[in-house]
Amino acid sequence: MPFIELVLAQNADTLARCLRVREEVFTIEKGVPKEIEVDALDCLNGACEHFLIRCDGKDAGALRCTYTPKNVARIQRFCVLKKYRGRGLGKTALEQVESYCRSRGCHAVELGAKLSAARFYEKCGYEIVSDTFIEASVTHVKMRKEL
Repeated sequence: MPFIELVLAQNADTLARCLRVREEVFTIEKGVPKEIEVDALDCLNGACEHFLIRCDGKDAGALRCTYTPKNVARIQRFCVLKKYRGRGLGKTALEQVESYCRSRGCHAVELGAKLSAARFYEKCGYEIVSDTFIEASVTHVKMRKEL
């Protein structure tokens, strides 16, 4: 079983590594234009927290979280590099970020999932709570999990 850790980006280097992973997955692999994928939230000490997912000491994925005034965390830009998929990294990273959010006082987590990934999130305890919608030219659904 690989050692998976979630690292909170607290400096420019770790944030840059998160953005490199996202660029590889979203821009290079999935074809999402960089001007859509990277936005004003992609900074340190801003409205969200960035996390690097590491597998056996190597950068393997990334995600970011925003928080509502009603103590709901919103996971965004969750991705795992292609060579690390199918090893349980996504599920473990979700469990770790949910635990982190719970420690911050959050009672639920929401995310916008590609429709093709909804089954993965359902297996992790998330429920679809919206109709489909289009984001970055891809069909999504809003999903939620009570913590």
